[in-house]
Amino acid sequence: MHFVDFLKKNFLMACRLDVETPKPGNVSFNSSGFNMTGRDFIQSSNACAHVVVDPGLEIGEKIFLAITESIKVTGCNTNLGIILLCVPVLHVFQKLGEKKFNKLNDPLSYLQTELSKTISAIDSNQSKFIYDAIVCANPGGLGKNKHMDVNSTQEKIIDAMRYAKDKDFIAKQYFSGFFNILEQPVLRERFRKQWIQNEELFSQHSRQCLTSLIYFYWLTSVPDSHIQRKFGPRIAEMVRKKAVKIFGGQIDFENVVNKVKNGKLSLPASARIRQFDEFLKVRGLNPGTSADITVCSLLIFGLLEPYYSA
Repeated sequence: MHFVDFLKKNFLMACRLDVETPKPGNVSFNSSGFNMTGRDFIQSSNACAHVVVDPGLEIGEKIFLAITESIKVTGCNTNLGIILLCVPVLHVFQKLGEKKFNKLNDPLSYLQTELSKTISAIDSNQSKFIYDAIVCANPGGLGKNKHMDVNSTQEKIIDAMRYAKDKDFIAKQYFSGFFNILEQPVLRERFRKQWIQNEELFSQHSRQCLTSLIYFYWLTSVPDSHIQRKFGPRIAEMVRKKAVKIFGGQIDFENVVNKVKNGKLSLPASARIRQFDEFLKVRGLNPGTSADITVCSLLIFGLLEPYYSA
């Protein structure tokens, strides 16, 4: 398989797992919401997949064209956060190439260094494409800011993300070289190797378990910034604490590696997921950032472990 096709395949797999796996408060095949369905997400990822790995485009152009192609087929914003997170990762992998990446001793450290360099190097012209993509997508709770308004700012994207990093988790990843994402437990080598070495886990169910594990890790670890933008920090923290109370057992990483080794990792109880999903959706609370980070995490996992996505 050509390396570009490998990158594209992993992007599409991560996007599909995002809607195949039940995620409380977020859209999936089993639970629509916010005037969107799981099919909308699949259509948007299919529409933009060729753009996000196009070697003839720069990062800003990829982000803008991916968003416009996605909105063209769905009429709504399904994947701004996904695109903002996944495009820089794909760009770094594509620039390095398969052979060189496979020779790296510490790929996570390399990724953080290169992501920092790549994002810092985005110039004003490419930054404008990113701002235009954000305006086009019009994400919930965006609002206006007289100091750094995406409708009018001339600043480079790294400066805009520096300004927003304390209130927007995706901005924090841009500013830090994806530090938090790359440091999460499921991307550490020991976890990845245990997961891959267990042949029983080469299944759709196992991939959904991984997706669930990642989603609940973020939902219980960090107040969701999509909820925070729309409803404020107090509500975002309330959702996080309630998720910890209901699903805290899913995020016991001291036992997770052993569970993986013994093939015992499973999805949370469907009744709990359904009840919490209803609790969130009836209040209009969508942990969209947690879902976006989950897609990016799945993408990185698949790229680090090619046999997982074979």
